[in-house]
Amino acid sequence: MDEEAKLLFELEEARDASQEAFDNAPPNLSYDAFMQHMEETNKRVSEASRKYRMIKTPIFSELPDFGDVMSLDHFIANVKCGGFINYDGSGNYVKDGMESDITIHPTDVKHGTIRKDFDTIVWYNR
Repeated sequence: MDEEAKLLFELEEARDASQEAFDNAPPNLSYDAFMQHMEETNKRVSEASRKYRMIKTPIFSELPDFGDVMSLDHFIANVKCGGFINYDGSGNYVKDGMESDITIHPTDVKHGTIRKDFDTIVWYNR
C-alpha cells in the first residue's frame, strides 16, 4: 500500500471512530460535556486530515466565478494577523489557474502543514 493510500485509510478510520463516538454519546450531555466527549476523536480526524492533505495527489478543475483567489503568502500573512480563522471558511490550493481538490484551513498555518508545491489558493467564505 502506498503512503497516500495508507494515510487515506487512516483518515477514514479516524472518521469512523468519530462517528462511533458521536453515535454513542450519552444522552442529555451539555454542549461542553459533548465537546469533551468528542475531543479525542475530533483531534484524531484533524491530524489525519492534515497528514493526508500534505501528500494527496491533486485533481484539478476550472476555477469557479466565486471565491477569492490570493497568493499563498498573502493567505498565511492574513492568518498570522488574525484575518482568517477556520470558522470563516476554507480554501483550495490552485496551480496554473486550476483549482485542486485539496483544501487548506487557517489552522494548517499553525500546524505548519502548508503545501510547498502550490503558491496560490482560492478562499471561500462561509
